[in-house]
Amino acid sequence: MAAVLLGPGLAVYAQDTRDISSYKVDFTIRDTGDAGGKAGRKYSLLVNRGVKTVFKVGNRVPVATGGTSGGTLVNTQFTYIDVGLNIECTVNEIGPKFDVHADLDISTAVMPDKNSAVQNPTISQIKLNVDTTLAPGKPTVVASFDDPVTSRKFDIDVAIA
Repeated sequence: MAAVLLGPGLAVYAQDTRDISSYKVDFTIRDTGDAGGKAGRKYSLLVNRGVKTVFKVGNRVPVATGGTSGGTLVNTQFTYIDVGLNIECTVNEIGPKFDVHADLDISTAVMPDKNSAVQNPTISQIKLNVDTTLAPGKPTVVASFDDPVTSRKFDIDVAIA
């Protein structure tokens, strides 16, 4: 509590009136090219109003960035790249609906064949930037796309409660 002094020996205490509303946001990612893709993978986040929430799951993959000479590794230096799923989400309440901003990064690393001198992976990446308005409790498809590298099709649903 914060005190406001009104004079000698007089103080009024005010409670913190910040809005700390939080919402459960469910992201469901379906690979519709997959036989088991009907259920998809579900990721849930508890998001405070107006505050960016970050969710990361995956691996860190080493990539040689220096120390090669003529295709062979000499005193190699590495940079680590995050692969997997990264979701950054912000929610704001607008009347009975919710404005949702989400950045999704879905990536995988494909290792090269064993005959290559430098064993750096190829990174396959899908990035989405979504700004939408959602009704509470109703899963909504916010993105549907074909992977340009494979024949896979993805759907991304978002629900908020």
